[in-house]
Amino acid sequence: MNGDRVKLMTRMAAFESGEGRQAIRICNYFRSDYVILNVVKSIVASTIAFGMILGLYVYYNIDKLLQDIYSMDLIETGKSLITYYVIFVGAFALISYVVYSFRFDKAKKSIKDYNNALKKLS
Repeated sequence: MNGDRVKLMTRMAAFESGEGRQAIRICNYFRSDYVILNVVKSIVASTIAFGMILGLYVYYNIDKLLQDIYSMDLIETGKSLITYYVIFVGAFALISYVVYSFRFDKAKKSIKDYNNALKKLS
């Protein structure tokens, strides 16, 4: 009986010092707040990434773009850029929603298991 308590306390201490820190931090939020906060962060990051990719594309193709600037339909080009942006950011937002929902559920389950272990220990 005493050996089982020591094993349980050891597992709990390992959880507290490792995975438990992040799980506790995650579970301080409501699920919707945690997910929305991280989705907004990924939208900002993906907007920056899209801007950088667009900048590199323009830098790489500047001579072709300057030659074709007068024959281009700028409104159509703008519409296509906005479409690509929405698809790019939407994909990142969707992936982030799935990932952070999964992380929150996993953290909630691990905290629940930890609390059950505390009850068992007492």
